[in-house]
Amino acid sequence: MFNLRALFRPKPLTDFERAVRLLDAGALEQALTAFGALLLHAQDPRERAAILNKRGVAQICLGRREQAVQDFTQALESCPAYAPATVNLGNVLLEDGNLQAAIEHYETAIRYDDGYAVAHLNLGVAYKRAGRTDEGVRELRRATNLERRPLSK
Repeated sequence: MFNLRALFRPKPLTDFERAVRLLDAGALEQALTAFGALLLHAQDPRERAAILNKRGVAQICLGRREQAVQDFTQALESCPAYAPATVNLGNVLLEDGNLQAAIEHYETAIRYDDGYAVAHLNLGVAYKRAGRTDEGVRELRRATNLERRPLSK
């Protein structure tokens, strides 16, 4: 007999998804522990980069900038073309007032993944802060258009 409930039952979360939920819920120390455990078994370079990047985000939320920068840097050592870690390093540089280096990081992230809306958004903000208003507006529009596009199946 066909089980309709089974068709719509949500699939179980992965360990990574559970760790991200802890991060999103503000359970930062628990998230750090979960990401650390995931790193022990991560083999794929892109998987390691994703874990390190999210651990870096948790570090930022805890005010641990140096550890966050180390995590973002290690993520890029594992997978040099990992756009989210490149953007997060750009964010640290932007917060430090190093506009040109931040812009370079955002532009690099876009070369890695032109569809990454966050990179376009942050580049637009950095351009505007640098007085490059026209370019900033263009990037902000691009980010908005990317966010509006339908999810692919």
